Amino acid sequence: MIISAERLSIAELCMRRFMWTAKYPTRVSLMGALYRAVDAGLRSDSDPERAAENELMAIAANPGLDIYGVDTYSVAKHYSMLAGIISVALRSASTAPWTPFPDAVIGNPKYGEHGWRSACYDAGDGVPRRIVLVDRWSDDRKALESRNWRTLGEACALRKPILVTAVAIGSSHDKRRISPWTRCYRHPKNRMYRFKRTTSTEDFGATWTPVWREDSEVPTAKWLDRMRKDECMADAVQTVQIPIPVRWKDYVREMQRIALDITRWEERIGEHPPMRLAGCFGFSKCAFVGVCHGASAPSPEASGFVALKSLTSLA
Repeated sequence: MIISAERLSIAELCMRRFMWTAKYPTRVSLMGALYRAVDAGLRSDSDPERAAENELMAIAANPGLDIYGVDTYSVAKHYSMLAGIISVALRSASTAPWTPFPDAVIGNPKYGEHGWRSACYDAGDGVPRRIVLVDRWSDDRKALESRNWRTLGEACALRKPILVTAVAIGSSHDKRRISPWTRCYRHPKNRMYRFKRTTSTEDFGATWTPVWREDSEVPTAKWLDRMRKDECMADAVQTVQIPIPVRWKDYVREMQRIALDITRWEERIGEHPPMRLAGCFGFSKCAFVGVCHGASAPSPEASGFVALKSLTSLA
């Protein structure tokens, strides 16, 4: 069986969400699409910006973004450009594409072994690196990212310290992210664009017009250069190193226990795992919230979900 930090995290949060997500194809959340687009940009052999933008627009077309009541194309365009500029910024230190860290094996022959599918990258220095997209990077978020399976699981499985690179993309308002990656302020007369003052903490006056990047026609390289001049990068991208836990074997045993729970539920065909409210909005909104909290007995098929031909297995 092959396990991963993503699978461990969702299964531990809510086994029902894990099993149904594997069985029923759903639309992709905005954050899920953003992660997949940035991944395409980081691993692109040629043009990371175009690769990231194309990936997000392709997801928006099929299977679609999990958003309703808004102009889907404009939201997809906004997020595609966000993915593109983040990919360019992260790749700026080297033109070589980032590569996925190779798979590993956890456990031992006596008590059982599992394959580990890493979600970390090698940026050319041989050090496993996680990319975390956050509203803002705070002490609380740092503590959270330091003590979850996406970091500790990787550290224990790979037996290496993990570099966690946090990219602050700003808060979401009307399905758009507000941050220097996505929005600038333009002077009404000389058309100069800025992100923040470097000599004071005052905001720009009301005469400066906020402009979304997709409407600005400013080339990506110039946009990033202005971000650096306005000293935005120190808050926009931060990296911390998380060491291997001293009791790493205890974590590995817990990882294998969760994997065993997954196997047991896969074998219980026709049964629904119990609902856990923590899973409804943990990480992101669960696609099955309406099913679990509906007026009828929970059934994805009755709510319009179409199952795959067979349950996706981790084996």
